Amino acid sequence: MTVRAQILRKPEPAYTEEARAAAIVGRVALRAVLAGDGTIQHLLVLRGLPYGLTEAALKAARQIKFVPASLNGQNVSTAVQLEYNFYLY
Repeated sequence: MTVRAQILRKPEPAYTEEARAAAIVGRVALRAVLAGDGTIQHLLVLRGLPYGLTEAALKAARQIKFVPASLNGQNVSTAVQLEYNFYLY
């Protein structure tokens, strides 16, 4: 029996003042490993944004809380893609 990882909390990243002043909008895409021990590992930037937005997304991703995936009752690691959207209103 396999149970998928369940994300309990995914904090939103802060919009940097530099990005706000430059009117930067878009999406940051990351690949991460949700490890069987409950930690976030191996963050990889698939698509970034300038003016500190990629770094803000990485910082937020490191704060994700989740229940690890399990296979036959044992916690296992799983890779996921995370996306953070940055828009000015």
